Amino acid sequence: MSEAKMSEEKRIEVNGREILTGRKYLLQALEDAGYEIPKLCSHPDFEPLANCRLCIVEVNGRIQTSCNTLVEEGLKVRIDTPEVVEERRHNMELILSNHPLDCEYCYKNMRCELQALAERITKTTRYDGAKRKVGTDESSPSIYRNMDQCILCGRCISACQREGISLLDYVGRGFNTAIMPPLKLKIADTACISCGQCALVCPTSAITEKDDRALVYSLINDPEKFVIAQTAPSARASLGEEFGMKPGTVVTGKMVTALREVGFDAVCDTSLGADFTIVEEASELLSRIKARKNGINSHLPMFTSCCPSWVLYVEKFHPELIPNLSTTKSPHEILATLLKTYYSQKKGIPIEKIAVVSIMPCTSKKEEARRVEQRIMGFPAVDAVLTIRETGRMIREAGINLAKMKDGEFDDLLKDASGAGQIFGATGGVMETVLRTASALSSPGNKAPRIEFKEVRGLSGVKEAEYEIAGDIL
Repeated sequence: MSEAKMSEEKRIEVNGREILTGRKYLLQALEDAGYEIPKLCSHPDFEPLANCRLCIVEVNGRIQTSCNTLVEEGLKVRIDTPEVVEERRHNMELILSNHPLDCEYCYKNMRCELQALAERITKTTRYDGAKRKVGTDESSPSIYRNMDQCILCGRCISACQREGISLLDYVGRGFNTAIMPPLKLKIADTACISCGQCALVCPTSAITEKDDRALVYSLINDPEKFVIAQTAPSARASLGEEFGMKPGTVVTGKMVTALREVGFDAVCDTSLGADFTIVEEASELLSRIKARKNGINSHLPMFTSCCPSWVLYVEKFHPELIPNLSTTKSPHEILATLLKTYYSQKKGIPIEKIAVVSIMPCTSKKEEARRVEQRIMGFPAVDAVLTIRETGRMIREAGINLAKMKDGEFDDLLKDASGAGQIFGATGGVMETVLRTASALSSPGNKAPRIEFKEVRGLSGVKEAEYEIAGDIL
């Protein structure tokens, strides 16, 4: 749903109260005014779909979906008339009648939007009969799809289209309608880039990250394995949310202690791997600039290779840009390589006995860890990848209260990371750190004038900026 405001504000009446709003759609205006309108298909990042029919309200005496109703001057809106309440309950019952009622052991139990709204709107359903059976798709290393849980809201379709992939759509008709890739292919056989945006917006457990907890437990419980957890810079600021803490709460020390309590033999900071990535990418950028000055096609601009989804996107949709990708590994793969070489030698642990588990903020790292080119001496550099959600579940399963954990320290052998790696967690962070390092490396004595890279930070739109690096304007 577009967040843009209309240029002209309009007056509407809601439950007898006058409201001045500049919103485009009625649902946005109602939410701004403090009303919590039920919704399952609506999402702030997408245009309205009006599929779930739960956001209905009475507009000028007629029941309409508020998500796609345009705000007009003088609208008279009622959100809780008996007719609206009954129709909304009826729509929820229809959704529940075709949904597995297995909440007790569902992957999203207590975190499911459908479950929360069902508790609010109705606790029963008057409809009984056959339920749609579509089945599961476990082919992807990153994404798990259980389409029996799908409520056909369409959010995943919108998310996939927004990413420029357009992989998912409705197939079939009537009762047999399902959301699938073309020709009902398995996800692994499609152009999926494992970005996980479909799982992020799914209101049920129809699409989730691939759960690798069982694999990690098997590594931890293997007496022959020395299992090392490495945590992404963003993990320290997001893991706390899994335990009810305020978003952004830094829990670095508590996280380290909790992971050791879970059973990891050592815990390392991926920020060190980010430092290596920064230096490698900056050096490669300077080499390409120098080659261009010498008349050699150095494939500029150079794109970062830190994001596996971005790499997959280039490979599958723009293979002509593959030479423009940096040849540098991503931070967690670099650190995993160090752990299975340098760390292995220093600790006297054979490489085959070391298992590395990466705790990352995104699903695509799972796919990256499976790639053949990431192997080292025949072994995968990273043995398993856990998302922050999976990590939170493991900590809870161990009966650990994260908030009460004492602060621990990262493993002393590979903990001396700079602050630059932590910037990776912010949008534009990779570019900023690489440009800073390239500027320093190309300056006499590695002392470059301080440059503020504000133009490349933030989440809004496509950003463009010019900086002078090594005498060239980039």
